[in-house]
Amino acid sequence: MDKQILKQILRENQQEVERYVVEPRNIQLDGFSCRVLVGVRRAGKSYMLYHRIQQLLAEGHNWDEMLYLNQCGRNACVGQEVG
Repeated sequence: MDKQILKQILRENQQEVERYVVEPRNIQLDGFSCRVLVGVRRAGKSYMLYHRIQQLLAEGHNWDEMLYLNQCGRNACVGQEVG
């Protein structure tokens, strides 16, 4: 994948997370810093992720400490094996 395309995808994903208005909920996650959310469609996986990212940003963390990559709806590399 082209480096500029990847940078654009990351920028778009950051803007997507920041524009969502997320109702705060008391969701406790363990202290492990890397997470994979798995579940059926429309179960709230993205909601939980946006909420946590927004919490981290509010606590003073910045995007250089996080990686959110969502390629849904893009043609590049969707459903293709890498390597």
